[in-house]
Amino acid sequence: MFQISQRIIFTTLFLAGIGCFSGMSQDAGANTVSKDSSVTPFQKGRWLTGLNGSFNSSTLELRSSDDLIATNSYALEIFSGTFFKDRWFLGANIVARSSSGNGLVDTESETLLIGPSIQYYFLNESYGSLYVSVLPGYIRLRESSTLEVGNRSVTELAEGPGFAIRTRLGFAYALSKRVILDVGVGSTFNWIDVRYDSELQQNVFKESIFANSTFFSFGFNVLLDEFFF
Repeated sequence: MFQISQRIIFTTLFLAGIGCFSGMSQDAGANTVSKDSSVTPFQKGRWLTGLNGSFNSSTLELRSSDDLIATNSYALEIFSGTFFKDRWFLGANIVARSSSGNGLVDTESETLLIGPSIQYYFLNESYGSLYVSVLPGYIRLRESSTLEVGNRSVTELAEGPGFAIRTRLGFAYALSKRVILDVGVGSTFNWIDVRYDSELQQNVFKESIFANSTFFSFGFNVLLDEFFF
């Protein structure tokens, strides 16, 4: 899973670089297009490709022991798709997320989410628009937890597939005809069938779990009149 996430990050940066170069090339040749401040940049037939990052941080204090449990997570998302109708976007997404926590239990986890997304942009304005997006898809979880029991460290491994829904409310601001600044907040809901391998209980067992999280996202996207491949 760690190698997969590294490959996704490198591929994401490579594709984002190609998209930015293509966007600047198209922008240089767009001087003949008339300006209309009332027309949305999110028009039917155009392509949107981008790279977004998101993060989340939380701290839990146990009043009974004054122990703190801190959790930090970040994610990278690459997507590409087309506007099948003005202000209606359909795309394909890959989201790689990593998180770590420390306190009573030290945890390291990674998830990989793959699926289609649909977005609707509310405003018909040239400067950008408020939007809402929904991404349902396949998710894969891998997590390791370590805790101290007596004088030894005990490790528990969890891994399994599932289904996730990632929702987001954001604003896409048009920095130019081709470059879009994207910020938003959202939530992810996960239903996962997990296989646990526990040293403490010395057995292997399965369990279905539900988990949700809230995140803040930001990124830069590129608008193209045609796909750069």
